[in-house]
Amino acid sequence: MAIYVVTVTSGREDIVAEILAEEAKRKKLGIYSVTILPNVRGFIFVEAENQLEVSKAIFELRYAKKVLPEEVDIKEILQYMEEKVKPEEINEGDVVEILIGPLKGSKAKVLKVNQKKGEAMLELINVPVPINITVPINNIRKTAKEEG
Repeated sequence: MAIYVVTVTSGREDIVAEILAEEAKRKKLGIYSVTILPNVRGFIFVEAENQLEVSKAIFELRYAKKVLPEEVDIKEILQYMEEKVKPEEINEGDVVEILIGPLKGSKAKVLKVNQKKGEAMLELINVPVPINITVPINNIRKTAKEEG
């Protein structure tokens, strides 16, 4: 048994998976499972005996485009199934520590947060001349809320 990838029209994964599973049952093909991953658009993962079985199932199936020729390792699929850790909430006025780059370990006050770009504008603390810098939110860690 191997896992194959079927390319489909983006947004039609549910329909194709349902029809593909029904076709496999009806034609008694060697297809064992059909999987859709919510964060992977345009692809369906099919566990089958061989690529020919999958090709038979999607033959003349609307929205299904083709079967990719190589088998997919389960480890490649599992990385898409892992839940991403949500970054910690950073707000204006928070005191943060810079984790990466030449200013690593420096403390700064958050002036502005752009969630859309995933960036924060910071003002460095404990420096003779205040410097404003913009860094990715992933590169900073919240240490305290400014008292004020």
